[in-house]
Amino acid sequence: MNSYAVASVVFVIVLTAALVGIAMNGRLPEHHRSSASHDAIKLGTGMISVLASLVLGLLTASIKTTFDTTDQQIRTYAADLILLDRTLRDYGPEATSVRGMLRAYTAQSLRDHWPDAGQPLGRMEDVGAGELMNAMRLAVIDLPDDTSRHRAMRASAVQLVDTLLRTRWLLIERSETSIQPAFLIVLIAWIVLIFLSFGYNAPANATVISAFIICAGAIAGCLFIIIEMDAPFDGLIAISSHAMRDALAHISQ
Repeated sequence: MNSYAVASVVFVIVLTAALVGIAMNGRLPEHHRSSASHDAIKLGTGMISVLASLVLGLLTASIKTTFDTTDQQIRTYAADLILLDRTLRDYGPEATSVRGMLRAYTAQSLRDHWPDAGQPLGRMEDVGAGELMNAMRLAVIDLPDDTSRHRAMRASAVQLVDTLLRTRWLLIERSETSIQPAFLIVLIAWIVLIFLSFGYNAPANATVISAFIICAGAIAGCLFIIIEMDAPFDGLIAISSHAMRDALAHISQ
């Protein structure tokens, strides 16, 4: 879902609805512009405004919570990568090849989700990275356990790899958008009706039109932020790659 396109469309249609309402106020017959008519419209619009405000607030809070959770998962993921590397390093030279796989996997994850400028964004479910992670898991399982120290290190490494796999699949599932288009369309329709009513009840002057422009921009900006945060690895509002880059730096030492 393109956040820039959605925000632009919302700004245009919301502002248009307000201007259409202003135009209707001057062209409808007198009995349609009576005080009773205005009061009835205000009452209905007030109910829709409450619903739209509640839904918009809950949607913003839900998306923000999910974004923060994903950010925390990335930080935990990076910490587990560092801990796994430390465990393999303490295991001994037998785990050197596994550490190489871990380093390659971390570097591939960075390239997939935080590419350099001008490079296309990869996918969280990268087949090559997934196969590398699975090969690393099997290599850890195959490490010799001829001493109690090796057995303890291998058990810890296997547990960490399983945790990494679980977190990886959670992040893969989270990478898909959680906003249903039909839900967004209904919400935007409510907002359009609200601004149509605002325009119908407002006088036609430059101050009112300027206020409608600002309000339409605020609504469009709110939806822009929601859609941006719903794609945590892409766009203007994205999760920082600092944790993963720091993990790669530690693993490469």
